[in-house]
Amino acid sequence: MSFEWLIYFFSFIAPSLGALIVFLFGKKRFIKETISTLSISLAIFSTILCWNALNISDKKALLLVQIFYIDGFSIIMQLMVEFVALMVILYSLAYIPKVYSHRKENFHIYYSVILLSTGFMNLTFSLNNLFWLYITLELSSILSVYLIVFNLNKESLKAGFKYLILINVGILFSLLGIILLFHMAGNPVMITNIGEVIKSLPRNIALLSAFLFIIGFFTKAGLIPFHLWLPDSYAESPTAVTVFLTGAVTKLGFYGLVRTVTIFSFNYEEIKVLVITLSSLSMLFGAILAFNQKDIKKLIAYVSISEMGFIASALVLKTYEGIFGGVFHLINHTLMKGALFFATGAIIYTCGSRKLEEIKTLIIKMPAIKISFFIGTLAVGGMPLFASFLSSITIFFAITNEGFLLASIVLIVSEFLSVVILLKTAISIFWQRNDKSKVSNSSVPFLMIFCTGLFVVLLIIFGIYPEIIYPIIDSATIGIIKIID
Repeated sequence: MSFEWLIYFFSFIAPSLGALIVFLFGKKRFIKETISTLSISLAIFSTILCWNALNISDKKALLLVQIFYIDGFSIIMQLMVEFVALMVILYSLAYIPKVYSHRKENFHIYYSVILLSTGFMNLTFSLNNLFWLYITLELSSILSVYLIVFNLNKESLKAGFKYLILINVGILFSLLGIILLFHMAGNPVMITNIGEVIKSLPRNIALLSAFLFIIGFFTKAGLIPFHLWLPDSYAESPTAVTVFLTGAVTKLGFYGLVRTVTIFSFNYEEIKVLVITLSSLSMLFGAILAFNQKDIKKLIAYVSISEMGFIASALVLKTYEGIFGGVFHLINHTLMKGALFFATGAIIYTCGSRKLEEIKTLIIKMPAIKISFFIGTLAVGGMPLFASFLSSITIFFAITNEGFLLASIVLIVSEFLSVVILLKTAISIFWQRNDKSKVSNSSVPFLMIFCTGLFVVLLIIFGIYPEIIYPIIDSATIGIIKIID
């Protein structure tokens, strides 16, 4: 076994071992805080070392006895999930003790579940066999239920139950797709051989299999019309968990989409048309449905659904530019929604409510949070100077060049609608004045401001200096196309 593989194993061993330590000893002072942060930091360090090993590899991919397969897309997904997990843990240290003080005895379980879920996700990104990929994806999904129902009230339990049922039923379709491929191929289907398997399938079997994968992974990602679990889960879970869901858990759906549906779309035009059509529905109706929300977290959840439509449509295009734009927007979506949801968490921390009508009765004096929310809003609109502008414009031209002009128009319209509803919400929260308003000078803990601000800073840095992140996106894009070819 090579050295880089020994190092790489820490990316899922460290969080998993950390989860066990926190679960057993986390009630002791500083254990859960120290071990959680250290575990994720070790995972990030090991992934960076593996990225360096990947760069010097001639094949630009690492394969170990047909079990583990790592390419640029695996690395970018891991780094994104690990970064989100670290920010969620740091944010939770300040947020959870006040807002969920009634669950104090279970804080150590909360952190251990985040760590273990991160470990399973990292393992998912490194497995070659599609069946084992399904198993680890399923396990991370089940673990997320605990985080969603953490408040243990009626609404959170309903949201958790809906998530559990809909996600498991949806993902079951992807398992059926895997079984169908296995039956036709006569051998286990791997990431390394799925391209050849798909090319050898009869047309009707290939289309059926692709349709099963679309249902499964669209459900996991929360795209319309398979999104019913997402708004309630985002709204009822702790805000830090909402960021974990939008920045990490739902991204598993896109990982599965890339490893299966993207390959089908390169071989069958019908699959590309179907995915872009469904993605356009997500773009448009996600933005429209956001206008009718009274809960600020549900409002942002629907805007998130709209943005995810951009990603899905780009990832099935037959061009380097399309895949590149989709991967880039995958990262930007995490940063934008991280900034918006963390800023929202600070508002909830101060006001004690998610309801817009109740929040509007206060004049909220939080300059750092105000700036973060507005920057996140402008980034959702794809404004220049933000990284989302570069990814959005790349996707727009890639879709247009492929002949999907209507989808390009829907993209622009949905971005406009999303930024309008978010700006309207921001103005009503931070600047609206009325006789019933009360001044709130409640201070927000530094860790919450730091985590929110870091997402915002990265959106700006990647927008002004995109060459910083281009190499790893390029590596991910090449990794995706290499499997197809």
